[in-house]
Amino acid sequence: MNADIIIINGKCLTMRGEETAEYVVIRDKYILEVGDGNGWEKYRDSAILLDAEGNTVLPGFIDSNMHVTKTATNAAGLNLSKMKNFEEIGNLIQEVAKEHPGEPIWGYSLQCEILDEKRYPDRYILDKYCNNAPVSLYSTDYQVSVLNTYGMLHYKIPFSQEGVEMNEKDVPTGVFRRQSNAILYDNIVRTIPDERRDAAMEKIMNRLLANGITTIVATEGENMCGSLKEDAEGDYIYKYGSKYPIDLELFYQTLDIEKVKRMGLSRIGGELYIDGTIGAKTAALTFNYRDDDTNGIICISQEVLNKFVLGCYKNQLQCALFAIGDRAIEAAIIAHENAAKEYGVSNLRHVIEHAELITKEQMKRVARLGILLSMQPAYEAYWGEAGGMYEDRLGEKYKETNQFREIIDSGIVICGGSDGDVTEPNPLLGIHYAVNHPIKHHSVSIIEALKMFTIHGAYGIFQESEKGTLEKDKLADVVILDGDICNMDKRKIKDMKIIATIKAGELLHDRL
Repeated sequence: MNADIIIINGKCLTMRGEETAEYVVIRDKYILEVGDGNGWEKYRDSAILLDAEGNTVLPGFIDSNMHVTKTATNAAGLNLSKMKNFEEIGNLIQEVAKEHPGEPIWGYSLQCEILDEKRYPDRYILDKYCNNAPVSLYSTDYQVSVLNTYGMLHYKIPFSQEGVEMNEKDVPTGVFRRQSNAILYDNIVRTIPDERRDAAMEKIMNRLLANGITTIVATEGENMCGSLKEDAEGDYIYKYGSKYPIDLELFYQTLDIEKVKRMGLSRIGGELYIDGTIGAKTAALTFNYRDDDTNGIICISQEVLNKFVLGCYKNQLQCALFAIGDRAIEAAIIAHENAAKEYGVSNLRHVIEHAELITKEQMKRVARLGILLSMQPAYEAYWGEAGGMYEDRLGEKYKETNQFREIIDSGIVICGGSDGDVTEPNPLLGIHYAVNHPIKHHSVSIIEALKMFTIHGAYGIFQESEKGTLEKDKLADVVILDGDICNMDKRKIKDMKIIATIKAGELLHDRL
């Protein structure tokens, strides 16, 4: 029997416990054999032979939380993460405005904490650099947007909504938060034509494959306090997601259970906000933020949440709820406990997204309910170090963020994601910070971290029988790293590269 691709001399981590192998044989879209020694030679004939040279071979990575359409369209926008002041931002905007006169300008990863001015630029600042085309800039967590005057008029800003910043003359400054920001985001997203999204999606696929990603759980939308019935970005994935080389598994963001049933989907929610983010001080906490007399917001009432989750249990829909602060996580747990009283503990593998500040008592209840946590270890790279955003916002409580070790020990399955493009959609970055958590006792082993982005990701979407491990008859989603991840300085995991990515038996990224 001939093979299409044979990987030899690998340190193959099958993700079946601690099991390893030396070769993987691929035929058509599937794994034909995994083994040790020279057993692969009988398949050699016309197969492509990939010599892994002792490097790690793994199942393809699964990113369990990515805003994939946003990540794609932003790749063509302005990355503001390195900007130091308003002038640098303005010069970048001015340069783009000259190159593409009249076209909308979109910027992302704006961080006022690292700007010299320690605040967001307002529309008067942006107007100095561009006043004849719409400019919209977003904070890293998408909880704050800043528009120039042209953009405010172009995108039909809901001035009557909560979160519109006003100056001393009661005139909008161009900075939008909370409900106004959510509605504004919806307005902007709806202006993006499918042709532009498709071009952006096609362009980003190579970048994602180069990061070893073969499956994405698409959690589209940014609907904090916004519409909870429609998801323009989710609609795009629903209609066109199957055309791309990476598997896109959609959680459709809505509270409308009947709509999801009509669409024939089995998943609902994803980025369905119960609260906001720590950076924007809108994550719902049981204590006040260190630098402000507030403890965040709740976006969905307990009554509405209970009814929604009960409907998910009744209709056998897997639901995912966005909850970052311990107060929001509590609301999610209460809703599930309420539903479980009527329908029993669900086997639908419901998900809480992010769960950055889950308490130990809440872990026990989540484990009993069989709820999964979809978490983003790379948050610790961005915000978790001493002196970082977590400490600025939470004080000593920053030491309680993303407690991976304790969560796993509680019996909870963690699915790893990037929240792309809040963090770089690079599973190795997430694996690195799960292993090298700034608070050491929250760290996990390399194998445990790898499982978050392989077999646990597959389990989270009911595909563990198809992918997530290297074994016979599984889909041939395989990556080869440029080193032996189990026998290297673990502090260098984030610097590793993917030297080959195989998706459904096809070699789509190759640096061998």
